Amino acid sequence: MSEEYEFSEESLRKIAEQKVNFRMSVKIHLFVFMVVNALLFIINYIFSPNFPNMPSFWWAPIPLFGWLAGLMIHIVAYIMYSKGVYPMAKRGLIYNTVAYIFVMILLLVINYTTLNTINWSIFPGIFWMIGLVIHGVIYFVYFRGGLNKKTGVFKSRKERAIEKEMEKIRRKHKKEND
Repeated sequence: MSEEYEFSEESLRKIAEQKVNFRMSVKIHLFVFMVVNALLFIINYIFSPNFPNMPSFWWAPIPLFGWLAGLMIHIVAYIMYSKGVYPMAKRGLIYNTVAYIFVMILLLVINYTTLNTINWSIFPGIFWMIGLVIHGVIYFVYFRGGLNKKTGVFKSRKERAIEKEMEKIRRKHKKEND
């Protein structure tokens, strides 16, 4: 059963303005990210020991990948907003996955540039992956819907549990009033 919603010209204008502002903020974030990180690499190259050869310690990738994690979450937030991904559970799983990917890249870079004899970054990767898998299972089992065989309506397990609880409350309330 599909419902049509009508928007006034004013509300459509407000939505369009928010989308344009969000898109512009992503573009500004990306531009500042590129400029600042280019400057950091130049500073790293010029002021690190062993100039004019390559610097002995490349610290510039650490802020680059740290900032990249935040930038990617900003970009994903814009994409989900513009595509209309509204269920909080789905957004949470997407954010968790994107954060995992880019923070793990950051941890691998830090591990490689600072103490590459011990691969310590594997430990947060394993435990975060366990949490991410649990998050995914909860989303797909509890929040993602299924087709009800009796009614033919698509509802999540959560929605079915809420309706069942509402029915219990209605029966109890009706019993008390009789």
